[in-house]
Amino acid sequence: MINRAEIKAEAKGILRTARVNPYIVTLLVIVISFVLNRLVDLAQGGSLFYSVETYMEYYRILLSGNELALEQFIYSLPENTANTFFFSILSSLIMLVLNGGYYVYCIGIRRGAEMPYSSLADGLGVAGKLIWCWIQMSVKIFLWSMLFVIPGIIATYRYRFAYYNILTDGSLSASAAIRLSCQQTQGMKGQLFVLDLSFIGWSILSSLTAGLLNIWLTPYMTMCDLAYFEEAQRRLGRSTYGGDQTPPSAGDPWGTL
Repeated sequence: MINRAEIKAEAKGILRTARVNPYIVTLLVIVISFVLNRLVDLAQGGSLFYSVETYMEYYRILLSGNELALEQFIYSLPENTANTFFFSILSSLIMLVLNGGYYVYCIGIRRGAEMPYSSLADGLGVAGKLIWCWIQMSVKIFLWSMLFVIPGIIATYRYRFAYYNILTDGSLSASAAIRLSCQQTQGMKGQLFVLDLSFIGWSILSSLTAGLLNIWLTPYMTMCDLAYFEEAQRRLGRSTYGGDQTPPSAGDPWGTL
């Protein structure tokens, strides 16, 4: 059984000693995500804060109990055109690749390396694999969810380490990374679920601060998640972060990718 308390304490220590501030790196990712979301809002509704305004108006009408007003509100929403749909998907893919670079940064500081801000771009080297992996997982999770909600949730945990596998082992295809994740999470899905439950309080607080707490919470959760990934690798007799156990250099964090 993994000692969750020790993993959390270790994660905090790693974040404190990182040579490139993890909170600034996280802030950069959040800012980029915020800008992309606002651009999607602008393309869809003609307002930089279309989604925020729309949700607030929706909940206001919903709480009022006025069914006619709710129906009129729904019909008043602009239809998604091909252009807005394309831009929304493009924004999601950009964030997927950016998050890949963020994981590279987090993996690097776990290994004691000095990871520069430019490591956020390291997901570009495996962008195709990350995108194909995302497509496959989305389809699989959707199909499992059609059976019932719980199988879909289980599938989400089953594929949890797929992105890490791609980022740490350049020889793996997207499909192989997913299959390996299924092996890695055998007997561990319950522990991962409990880990996520332990962060619910922080997640609620984050929502009350308009997501600002995520600047601290996101790297903390990622460090803990990577500790479980390391344990999963050890259980399968694999090198923790692929074949090369030498910490990546700042100039070329993942030379094999």
